[in-house]
Amino acid sequence: ALHSVMIAFWKNGYAATSMNDLAEVSGMAKPGLYAAFGDKEALFEKALLHYFETYGIPVFAKLAAAKKHVVDDFRDILGAVAELTTDRSTPAGCFLINALVDCAYGTERHQEVVVGLRESRISAFRDRFLKAIAAGEIPDTADVDRAATFIEGQFAAIAILGRGGSGHADLRTFIETGLRALPVRNAERAFEEGTFSSPIVRQ
Repeated sequence: ALHSVMIAFWKNGYAATSMNDLAEVSGMAKPGLYAAFGDKEALFEKALLHYFETYGIPVFAKLAAAKKHVVDDFRDILGAVAELTTDRSTPAGCFLINALVDCAYGTERHQEVVVGLRESRISAFRDRFLKAIAAGEIPDTADVDRAATFIEGQFAAIAILGRGGSGHADLRTFIETGLRALPVRNAERAFEEGTFSSPIVRQ
């Protein structure tokens, strides 16, 4: 039921989704929804957290494991965003990014939740860059705060581009172009030689 509610909010936004809509998609009567999840505001917050738990945590767990080169890890996480945002079985874009950029998407409390999840993403990106410094993948002079903010910007841009109709190939090219900006040792040579598992995509 909560997953169906999440899809409805993701597709239509907070303001345009009524409790009647949520009752219909969930297969639950409104009294049952209220009893199980609370009011519409509480339902939306639970939907946001359910989205992160469903689509975000598995991907971020792989990032935290740091089993690949830092470039490959960020290629994977940005690629996962591209896959999700172009998946026709789900609404367009990223539910969290949609909620972040659309001021009419929810209440002030919802914005706090979304901003908190954004900060957790940036923290995860920063931690991965610190591991990359320890592994010698990037120089210890790298500004990990700026690098993490850059990845978060890429994350958001991919979701917005996907929501606007950009195709998978265009998003992949966008990702590969962005990866070249990472503070990787001998980055240009490494990309040209295909040092990482997936060399730069060329059109």
